[in-house]
Amino acid sequence: MTETRTVLIIEDGDEYRDNLARFVPGPRYLQAHNAAEALRLLKEESVDLIYLDMRFDRIPRADLVGDHARVTREQNGDAERAWRYMEVHQGLFILDELRRAGFGAMPVILAYDFSREEKRYEALRALYPNLRWVPDAVTPAEIQALINES
Repeated sequence: MTETRTVLIIEDGDEYRDNLARFVPGPRYLQAHNAAEALRLLKEESVDLIYLDMRFDRIPRADLVGDHARVTREQNGDAERAWRYMEVHQGLFILDELRRAGFGAMPVILAYDFSREEKRYEALRALYPNLRWVPDAVTPAEIQALINES
């Protein structure tokens, strides 16, 4: 009997959960809508893999992780631009939270297209060796292969 793998989907909506459950059957899917929920589930459940969205622009800003003051400084003092940056790159901020909480070695599939950002991806892989990515236009078979390989 094959053991069912558990995949934690971290996204600000329900699209990945709905699509994975429908088109990539087999794993048990859990869902978190922000970093705090994800960390709670990781402490309570046995998770084999994380499927992580990059953009989180549909959750309250209070639920975003990352140092807004630091990002504001990096965005030339523009606090609103910093919030938008944190929303667009929230997946990377969540990766950092996972690493700091002791889950940095967890296999992660990041829903983001790094095909034009190879150096950025390699820098991230140095911090998160079990990080993989998928573009938006990915087939269920490709996702299944990544889940099986992780």
